Amino acid sequence: MSTYHFVQPLDVLMIRGNKSFGGDGQHGEAVMPPWPSLFAGAFRSALLGKDAGQLASFAHAGDRLAGDLGAVLGSRDEPGSFAINWLSLAILGAEAGVPLAIVPLPADLVAFDAPRVAPLVSLQPTSPPAGSMASGGLPLVAHLRIARQAKPQAGRWLDAAGLAAYLRGELPARTLSSADLFKRETRLGIALDSGSRTAADGALYTSEAIALDSSVGFLVGCEGDGGQLAKTGHLRLGGDGKGARYRAIAFTAPVVPRHAITARRCFRIILATPGVFAGGWLPERVTRCGAGDYRLEGEGFSARLACAAVPRFDTISGWDLARQQPKTAQRVAPAGSVYWFDDLAGDVGKLAEWVASGLWGDNPDRQRRAEGFNRAWLGLWRRNTS
Repeated sequence: MSTYHFVQPLDVLMIRGNKSFGGDGQHGEAVMPPWPSLFAGAFRSALLGKDAGQLASFAHAGDRLAGDLGAVLGSRDEPGSFAINWLSLAILGAEAGVPLAIVPLPADLVAFDAPRVAPLVSLQPTSPPAGSMASGGLPLVAHLRIARQAKPQAGRWLDAAGLAAYLRGELPARTLSSADLFKRETRLGIALDSGSRTAADGALYTSEAIALDSSVGFLVGCEGDGGQLAKTGHLRLGGDGKGARYRAIAFTAPVVPRHAITARRCFRIILATPGVFAGGWLPERVTRCGAGDYRLEGEGFSARLACAAVPRFDTISGWDLARQQPKTAQRVAPAGSVYWFDDLAGDVGKLAEWVASGLWGDNPDRQRRAEGFNRAWLGLWRRNTS
């Protein structure tokens, strides 16, 4: 069972990415939206922070804690039942307590602000022209077709209605700008000398801070908390331990009717959070069977990977608070990556269950799974046969 929480920062957030500072005068960029591990660590710390003794035991012992909290959090090396299963921005609507989810534009949607060009255009999987050569090995290529050349707009987002329409295979009616949701601010910092604990000579740096609009926060879905998580509380988020408050909130995630996929036998999978895949850009359970032939094989279903729109790889890492050391950096497929599948065979219900539980294979990275990576949406593919 999932519970959802609206997390609202009390100050700006320092959401640091994987890039470390270099020499003097370097600038640290913020990651927006943040990785789900930010909230996994914050909520786990909130659970542990209720008892200082438990916090010390968790950090230094190899075994999990006793009782219900131990079952929820597991141990330092083996997570328990608690996991993040949804992360997005959200706006509190006019009706109290109802969040409007806001997500970045997926990779197969392109926004424009130019004359004689539609404000939003979807990429269409089509066969490459005869005689053309490309490095991709999939049967179809995601093409952008517009009336004239125009520069795409960056920093566009879908609201809840737009996301629901998008998953149904429809073109959303509108998009939001990053400026409608948050601002990036620059903060000046001075490094400290570790020995004297005084300002290091000449070590100035700047970093980005995220200032959310007063009505904007984060919508975070949790599962497996076993009733241990309070309905309301406070969190430490991101660099410098900035404060945030959270409260439980009602939310229903958008779902595409299964009969629509059954009728067409084709679908899309869209990454809601970064994908940690053994095959790089290929989701788990998708294997290469031959030249241009990639198959998804799950328990009770199978399909052919026909096309993909995957932006440039991201790199995730993080800070292991229990061990007081950096986490291993991993290359990931970015959130918003889109995969088109056809020739679906088997049980659509089992496919939907696998996608809803995260795109993991037989031997998942349990830590990253608990942190909320590999989460995805199942969408309809209204295939253009013309």
